[in-house]
Amino acid sequence: MARTDFLASLNLTTLVIVLAVAAVMLLLFLRRRSNAHPLEGREERNVARDLDAGRPAPGHSPPREP
Repeated sequence: MARTDFLASLNLTTLVIVLAVAAVMLLLFLRRRSNAHPLEGREERNVARDLDAGRPAPGHSPPREP
């Protein structure tokens, strides 16, 4: 094997290994719960719908009395 062929295959092997490690690290990063979107898997609150139905909006202060 010529020296240039060896260097080309070494470069290609290094590139493939680095890309594989980067893909694994990205998958591990995305699987962590702390990196997920806060509303992933939950229904978004519709405060206007709750107020129209006469229910108090969760997590909000009660309306002020005039």
